[in-house]
This record gives sequence, structure tokens and C-alpha cells, in this order.
Amino acid sequence: MNLFRKAKERLEYLGARIAFGMIRRLPPAAACRFAKGLADLAFLALGKRRRTAVDNLLKGGVAANRREARRIARASFESMALTVAESFLVAPLLDDPRKRAEMIDTIMPPATREALEAPGKGAILVSGHIGNWEFGAQLVSHYKPVTGVARPMKNARVQALMDQVQMRGNFETIDKHSLHPMQLVRALKKGRVLALLTDQHAHGDSSAIVQFFGRPAATYTSPAVLQRLTGAPILFATGIRTGFLHYRAYFSEPLFYPYRKDHLEEDIQAATQDIASRLEAEIRKTPEQYLWAHRRWKVKPATEVP
Repeated sequence: MNLFRKAKERLEYLGARIAFGMIRRLPPAAACRFAKGLADLAFLALGKRRRTAVDNLLKGGVAANRREARRIARASFESMALTVAESFLVAPLLDDPRKRAEMIDTIMPPATREALEAPGKGAILVSGHIGNWEFGAQLVSHYKPVTGVARPMKNARVQALMDQVQMRGNFETIDKHSLHPMQLVRALKKGRVLALLTDQHAHGDSSAIVQFFGRPAATYTSPAVLQRLTGAPILFATGIRTGFLHYRAYFSEPLFYPYRKDHLEEDIQAATQDIASRLEAEIRKTPEQYLWAHRRWKVKPATEVP
């Protein structure tokens, strides 16, 4: 590792440590204001991420003009900062059923509750980077143990700080880089809930090109493939911020897709598209709470291919 990178990572670590320390010590309302202030600074400083977010909002047709795109993009930065702050402020309270009921309005069909309460049967929980995406998994962990798949941060020292505020309860995380597919199958067969975020650009053969905000997007087919292998229901969920330390957790009915032997690729494609469309519909309701700074659309539309 060269000296510049070492210095950069050390500065990132010191900045994160100071920020996390402030959030821990401030009253909740002040901590949220502090987090949003840091996000506003990041919005100004991180030009590449800001331009990516604005471009995504315009090309996806979410914003009518550049001014509106900048407003939504800035709110998106603030939402991401609040998600981190809430790991310190809210996560410790969610083990208390009374506090959980006060802070989170849970929308869960009876069939979904039955699936989560069924002993020894796994389920696939699918969401995207919208609102506080960890809350849905944390709620589910009070029904069944949860296995999540996550990509660690490049800065190992900052990742170690984040690990201190990981979700409590019956929850384990698998490193995406060292993941073997059979680990996911085994988790489901043990009756665990597998939590997956499927809205980042997908690499490799385990992906399909679906339409997301009217543009082609390479998307992981893992939920559909795992359902075909195990028969586990897919539960689509989101955790939307509705006020100061108040949220709405939405869960779909259990989703079961057909997987015909002679049309397997076509059926996996259709299931992946349906999940992407459900996520798009939720994002359109609160675009300010979605992570727009990610380069989601690396696949060029046919009209842009030279």
C-alpha cells in the first residue's frame, strides 16, 4: 500500500471516529442534525458521487430538471447519513417490543407473518438501498435468525468501527467476497431468513438485464435461483423514514414464482424483473431516501451503443 493511500485511509478513519463519537454523545435530535450537516458537506466535496446521483435522477426520469435532481440528490446524501446515525440511536432500542411498536409502523400481511412463524422453514427477504434498509431485517430477526450478505468497506479500520454498531439480535453477516453459493442454500435449509439487497450493479454470470426506471440494469438473480433450489418464499420489504426516529416497515405477501424446466432462464428473468419493478415503485414514492450515488446503470441502452 503506498503512502498516499495509507494517509487517506488514516484520515478517513479519524474522521469516521470523530463523527461516530459525536453522534454517540449528542442528544438524538442534535445527532441527526449533525449527521445531515456532514452529508451536506459530503454532497459538496464528493463531486463524482454528486454527479452520478444527479445523472441517475435525470436519466431515470425521476427529476424533471437539474435543479430538482440536485435537491433530491442532496436529500439522498442526508438519508444515507441518517441511516448510519440511526444505527447508534435506534438499533439498541429495537430489542424492546414496546419501543419497537412506538417507532415502527409494521405493514405485514397475515400470510407473511405465518411464513416467518413457521418453524424450520427459511425465507428470502429482498430489499434495496432505500430508507433504513436494515430495519426490516432487524424486525424479522425477532421471528427467525437472519443471515445477511454484505460487501465490507475498503477501509478496514472504518469497517471495524461500523462493526461495533451492527444489528443486534439473531443476525449473522457473510462477506460477499468470500461467499460460496451453498452457504446461502444451507442457511435457508436451516430455517434462517436470508436478507439480500439486489439493487447494485451485478457482475458475472449470476445476473440478468432487467428494466429499472426505464433503463437496462444488470441485476443479481440470486433470489429467484435460491427460491427454485429451496422452495423458500420471497418477501419483498422496505423500511421508510416517516418522521424523526419513526419508520414504516412494509412487507409484501409471500412471493412464489413459476420455474418451468423448459423455460427456466425465462422464468428467472421474469421473477428478477418483478422484484426490480416492486423496488422501483417504492422508490418513486420517496426518491429522497434512495441511494442514487451508486453507478447502477452500467449497461448502455441500445440507443446509446455506438
